[in-house]
Amino acid sequence: MTKYLYILMLCFTAITGFYFFLSWAQLPPGQRYIYPIDDVYIHLALARNFAELGVWSVNISGFDSASSSILYTLLLAGLIRLFGDWEYYPLLLNVVFGYLTVYSVYRYYKDFYGSTELKWAAALILFFPLLYVMVLIGMEHTIHMFLMVLAVYFIHRNVKSDFRCKDFLLLLTVTFFLSMVRFESMFFTVSLAFALFLRKNYLKGTLILVAGFIAIVVFGIISVQNGGFFFPNSVMVKGSYPAEDHIFMSMWQLFENGILLNVSFYKCLFFPLVIIAVYLFEKYRAARLKNLLNETLLIVVVLTSVLHALFAVLMYRYENYLMISLLLICIPIITHLHEKYRKTELNKSLLKILTLGSITAIVLISIYRFGYHHLPLTYMSKGINSQQVEMSRFLGKYYKGEKIVANDIGAISYFSGVQLLDIVGLGSTDIAEEIVRNKHLSAEENAFKNKKFIVEYAAKNKFKVAVIYPEWFPGGVPDEWIPVATWKIPEPYGPARQRIVFYALRSEEEASLRKNLMEFDRNPNVKQEFLNKVTK
Repeated sequence: MTKYLYILMLCFTAITGFYFFLSWAQLPPGQRYIYPIDDVYIHLALARNFAELGVWSVNISGFDSASSSILYTLLLAGLIRLFGDWEYYPLLLNVVFGYLTVYSVYRYYKDFYGSTELKWAAALILFFPLLYVMVLIGMEHTIHMFLMVLAVYFIHRNVKSDFRCKDFLLLLTVTFFLSMVRFESMFFTVSLAFALFLRKNYLKGTLILVAGFIAIVVFGIISVQNGGFFFPNSVMVKGSYPAEDHIFMSMWQLFENGILLNVSFYKCLFFPLVIIAVYLFEKYRAARLKNLLNETLLIVVVLTSVLHALFAVLMYRYENYLMISLLLICIPIITHLHEKYRKTELNKSLLKILTLGSITAIVLISIYRFGYHHLPLTYMSKGINSQQVEMSRFLGKYYKGEKIVANDIGAISYFSGVQLLDIVGLGSTDIAEEIVRNKHLSAEENAFKNKKFIVEYAAKNKFKVAVIYPEWFPGGVPDEWIPVATWKIPEPYGPARQRIVFYALRSEEEASLRKNLMEFDRNPNVKQEFLNKVTK
């Protein structure tokens, strides 16, 4: 079966390498490689500040937990501490863990199944969960996917060995590192502990909870002691959780938004869950229901998926660790059901139609996701280079060390050396606290209070310039902020918006901002347009 490993490795290398060089080729001649998304540079800025200054922030002072991956930021900080600052550590780590993920998928099917499952893996494993895309964007998601593959492997092995000590210690280790790579792994920890409690393995379930939460609790205590949230800013700002005063209505809204009316749920999770449901029905409809409690692996993956859909973001890239784990357990089910239906005469049974329809949907979704990401992967780096990296060059030249308001903070924080106020709240705890405080208010009241807080905070702390997407400012950009110029890029890929606006926050800053923009030797791909004459 080694040939399937070679096929998997070759496909992974060819597709990842192709898009790496295709993306790089879109940049100006001689330009270094730029990551397709801006968030990588948030990790790099935070890791560098922690390695060099002992500061957990994208700024050179304070405590602002902009990263939702303790492990990834610590890995980057360790590399910077040992070998010096280098912007391509994320790419290096992702390539290494990409290959480890491919190898782990191969070992899972080699050790527990056979060549039929490996054929399916060769066809789908890169495209359904977008492994090659995760490698190229340079974030922590490749490590997350690798650890989830290991988690599926060791749960399977533990079930077969009845959780013998050596196997269980390996599962504990994977659980510990999963908890550090992304905070959504709490859903996995709770699901695995629950599945062990169903097996009446209470001690082992408790140990899983300890392994899965110890790093989170330690980090949370350190964060609170330094004036932050227990969880990172990104988790608090982006996460979904019920309001304390309307908990039942909020729970329904979570179900409605996370599952019932969530298109991403149907694209990413629904059809694998249908296949699992058909398999369980076929297997246990004539058996005692309590036997279902021993399906530990299925319980863990399904429950993790449901919890994530309810309480976290199920789009962009955050869903792919679920998709690879669902695919891992669905492929053996597909081969099993195919063999069973091939021998049955019930060619038009409802279960067979559901299974074949779901398999077809998974294949079509894989093709769709591959095609959909072709243009973004090709041009996102060019877009980030034209907007975010260019903004960082401008700010680094004219405003280094100064106080700047922004909303896409990655490249700015890593390259420019400014002191940032992030209106989204990821890199600014004070803003994040206000956003979380107002999260369950009406949209109008939420926008009004957030806007008021940002305007007063920026004025009180003497911020000079804002470089933002006006559409992102809650309640609209304040009238007292003076719009000076816009930058617009032609690429609709990479940055969240093609147009950014430079604002002078005080009238005395307007003339100098205009002068700096006129003097700056900007990328010819960026169209600059001035908006006002200098205020008298």
